[in-house]
Amino acid sequence: MDAGEKTGTRDEHYDLISVLYHALQGAQSCAKYADDAEASGDGELATFFREAQQTQSRLAEQAKAMLGLGETGDLSPGGISGGITPPS
Repeated sequence: MDAGEKTGTRDEHYDLISVLYHALQGAQSCAKYADDAEASGDGELATFFREAQQTQSRLAEQAKAMLGLGETGDLSPGGISGGITPPS
C-alpha cells in the first residue's frame, strides 16, 4: 500500500499541515489539562501535562519549519485556516 492509499492523498503539504494542526491542538489541550491538574493540587500530573505540551509544541515548530513558515508568530488551531472560518 503506498502513502496515498493510507490517507487518501499524496499531498505532503496537506499531511504536514494536518500534523501541525493536531500538534497545536494537542499543545493547547495539554495546557488546559495542566491548569486543571494544578487547580486540583496535583503537581506531578501538571508537570506531566506541561512536558507533553512542550513535546507537542516542538512537533508544531518542526512542521512549521518543514512547511517553510519560519517564525510566523503564535499560531493556534483556529488560525491555520488563513482566516477562513471552517464550516460548522
